[in-house]
Amino acid sequence: MSALKQVFVRAHFRYERDRYAQDLEDFAAWLLANGYPNKTARTHLFRDQQVLHAIGLAPGAALEASALGHTFRRLARRHWRYCHTHLTYAGFLRSIGRLMEPQPEPDPVAAVIQEFCERQVRRRGLAPSTIAGYRHWISDFLRRRLPSGRPLSALRSTAFESYIQVRGAQLARSTLITAITCIQGFLLDCYERGRLPQRLDQIDLPRGFHGELPPRAMPWPLIDQLLRSIDLDRRSGRRDHALLHLMAHYGLRPGEVTHLTLDSINWRARTLTVWQSKTRSTLVLPLHEQTLGILTDYLKRARPPTKLPWLFVRGTAPLRPMTKFSASYVFRVRARRSGLPLSQYSAYSLRHGFAHRLFQRGVGMKAIGDLMGHRNIVSTSIYLRLQADSLREVALPVPGHDLGGVA
Repeated sequence: MSALKQVFVRAHFRYERDRYAQDLEDFAAWLLANGYPNKTARTHLFRDQQVLHAIGLAPGAALEASALGHTFRRLARRHWRYCHTHLTYAGFLRSIGRLMEPQPEPDPVAAVIQEFCERQVRRRGLAPSTIAGYRHWISDFLRRRLPSGRPLSALRSTAFESYIQVRGAQLARSTLITAITCIQGFLLDCYERGRLPQRLDQIDLPRGFHGELPPRAMPWPLIDQLLRSIDLDRRSGRRDHALLHLMAHYGLRPGEVTHLTLDSINWRARTLTVWQSKTRSTLVLPLHEQTLGILTDYLKRARPPTKLPWLFVRGTAPLRPMTKFSASYVFRVRARRSGLPLSQYSAYSLRHGFAHRLFQRGVGMKAIGDLMGHRNIVSTSIYLRLQADSLREVALPVPGHDLGGVA
C-alpha cells in the first residue's frame, strides 16, 4: 500500500493523479516514518500540494529555501498554520538533499574555536560530550564579550572577569567552574599561538571549589513516592516512569539512559548494557524482575512504532531520540506534578540517591565507583560526606582511655 493510500483512505486518487504525485508520495512516506499521525499528515499534504502548484517547478526539482519560504508566507496570510507545514516540508527536503540553502559567510572566530576543539581531541582524547561543552562555553563567552565582526585581538583585558561576574549570578557553582575552565584553556591557547596580544586567562579565584558541597542525594522514600505518583494510564507516563526508574535504581546519568538502544537489553541474559561516555567503557548490569516488567510494559504499550533504535524516543512527531536535557526536563515536570517537596533536587539527585543507598547497605566504595562510572576513588569518596550522621557514631580509640568508661 502506498503512503498516500495509507494517509488518505478515500481521497487518495486526488493526490495520486496530481502532477506532483511522486513528491507528495515521498513526503507522505517521510511523515509516516517520522511518527506523524494520519490526521496531521493529511493537513501537511493538503497544504504542500497548494505550495507546489504555486511555485510551479518541475516535479522532483530542488527548491530554493527563499522561494519556498516566500510562497509559504504568501499563503500563510490566509492561515498562519501554514508556517508549521513550511518547517516540516523544509525538513523533509533537507533530509533528501533537495533544499538549496544559502551558504553562511565564513566566520574566522568560529574557525578558531573549531581548530581548538579538534586539537583537544587529538592531544587529550576528549569525549564528544566534553568537546561540546568546550564549544558551548567558549561561544557563549565570545558572543557576550566580543563585538560582532571583530577579531579575537579586540577582546578587552577585563572581558573574562566581567563575564564571570555576570554569569556567576546565573549559574550554579559547579557549572560556573566548568565554564571558567573551558574558557581559560581557550584563551591560553590563543595567547600561545599569537592570536591575543596578552594573556587574558589569568584571574583570581578562591580555591577549594572541587567538592565544596556534597552531592544532593534524594532520600529513597521520596524517590519511591515520585515514581508512584506518575500516571501510568498515559503513554508518556509509562515512558517517564521507565526512564526515571532506570536512573533511580541503577544510578544512570541522564545522558546514559537516553543513549540506551533496544539492543542494550539482553532479555535472555536479563542484563542491561550501558555505555559510559565519561570513562569510555561499557557496563553490564543485571536487571531485576520488576525492571524487566516495567520495560516490557513500556515497549508494548507506550513506545511509538518506529524503526529508530533508541529505547526512549520523543512522544510527538517528528520522532527523535530523547536527549539528556529532555531527561532532566522529564524529572522536573514529574517532580512538579507529584506535589512533593522536590524543588531543591535535580535529575542527578536520583543518581546520588542510588549511591547513598548502596553506601548505607554496606557496599564498598570501589564497587560503588564502578557502578557510577567514576575514573578514580576520589570522585566516589565525595559520597562519604553524605553519611555525616553515621560518622558521628564512630568512636575512635584514644590512647590511655577506656572506650567503655570514663577516663
